[in-house]
Amino acid sequence: MNKIEKGGFIGITMGDPGGIGPEISVKSSLYFIKSSSRIRPVIFGSSEHIGRVLSNAAGAYPPQNLIKPESPLGTSYKDGCINIIDLSSKSYKSVKSGVANPEFAKDVERFIEFAAEYSLAGKISGFATAPINKDMMLEGGAKFGGHTELLGYLARSENFAMLFYSKKIIIALSTIHIPVSEVSAKITKKSLEKIVGISIDSMKKDFGRINPRIAVLGLNPHAGESGKIGKEEKDIIEPLVKEFEIREGAHIEGPFPADSFFAKKYKSFDLIISMYHDQALIPFKLLSFGKGVNVTAGLKIIRTSPVHGTAYDIAGKNSADFGSMVESIKLAAEISRNRNKWTEKL
Repeated sequence: MNKIEKGGFIGITMGDPGGIGPEISVKSSLYFIKSSSRIRPVIFGSSEHIGRVLSNAAGAYPPQNLIKPESPLGTSYKDGCINIIDLSSKSYKSVKSGVANPEFAKDVERFIEFAAEYSLAGKISGFATAPINKDMMLEGGAKFGGHTELLGYLARSENFAMLFYSKKIIIALSTIHIPVSEVSAKITKKSLEKIVGISIDSMKKDFGRINPRIAVLGLNPHAGESGKIGKEEKDIIEPLVKEFEIREGAHIEGPFPADSFFAKKYKSFDLIISMYHDQALIPFKLLSFGKGVNVTAGLKIIRTSPVHGTAYDIAGKNSADFGSMVESIKLAAEISRNRNKWTEKL
């Protein structure tokens, strides 16, 4: 795998062409070009559409360098340019900003697939994905609506977790994009054991935290209040915490009532295990919006993404904040470094 400290390549998938993905892909590439970073960004997408983004933006921009998919990055990459691997199958002149364009869904999926293939082959150290729209992807005939499930399929693994990182807080989700009415049924000993195990492993290998302090949140108000307000804590979460503490020697505590936990206690832990999506994302975005990163933990490939969506309301207006994408690219590079160090210790 490419060593970032020697100038490793980090991929960027362009995302939904009608959203802000192409804009933040270009702006984040420019950020690393101008900062003379050792990170060398490569966009997987449509050179035609990236050119459109550049033409609509104010200011002078460096030229595009088109790289053929079969060309070695080591000889094809040009410093000081916006490097693009053009994987488009059609013209992008018909793309409408601010709305879904389902006719491009299969191309968008192709961008992600190639980035994953490059990662698995060690051609890039990892990649950051610009936002996509689930409905647009499925309507357009893509195999999967979201990144996480697609990447699990491409990596041939079901052992992955959705984790959110910022310098203030790291939090993993026990359940992902499901209705709240289905959360309780999905919180099982087996599923929770899997998520906690993957998350602890990621903390060690990806974030360099050998003995992380872990907090597990409860599902119900007041963490179930000893079974009076739900039994998930007493029957599932508490026994699992004790098992990891005894069997794994993990520094793990919980379940904590989620409402009071985020007032102050979260600062004492390296990793938090949440039970459902909004339990994690509301406090995370309050603390880290614009700087947070979504990480697919547990896979061989390194994939990160911004913590926001396609933002159709501002697409095409050259006003998108690209800070979260920059942090995503930086974190992909950092995880690569940490994994290399972990491998060297073995």
